Amino acid sequence: MKARYVLLTAFLSLFINGISLYNLPIGYISIFIMLLVFIPNLFMKIISFGKNRKAQETDHILVKAAIDFEKNTHSKAAYIFWILMMYIAGGALTFFQIHQYYYIDALVTGNIHWSVFYTTAPYLIGTGYVLFVASLVMMTIHFRKIFREAGMFKKHEGSKYVESDGK
Repeated sequence: MKARYVLLTAFLSLFINGISLYNLPIGYISIFIMLLVFIPNLFMKIISFGKNRKAQETDHILVKAAIDFEKNTHSKAAYIFWILMMYIAGGALTFFQIHQYYYIDALVTGNIHWSVFYTTAPYLIGTGYVLFVASLVMMTIHFRKIFREAGMFKKHEGSKYVESDGK
């Protein structure tokens, strides 16, 4: 699963849940899903950039640092913990929103006076829930893939620091 699809789904979840106003807290969790996917992929892009520059025989300290960054093993536990927290927070906020629906409805209907909003709100709420669950599932599939393939999540025997060539 490509990161851009996960990020797009999480962004759509944020947008639709923000428009519906009923699912706004779930929309906020979508921001954290985007961050959780974006940060490790940024690190992998830095490593890939360093490898490409090294293949072009560029000898620069930043290139060496980018390549050496892969040798620093990252813990999967932190990512797994935050994935579980996204599921727990999503479930808790969904339960809260369903349990407090009448209070949220009174707040929204007391402040929004567009007839179009009331006809589209049920569809936006349903679409928001589907997009949120889809972004959670896609995030989990994405992390399973990068845990298996990314070098920064595997143990390395080499040095964890940039080695100088005596230059």
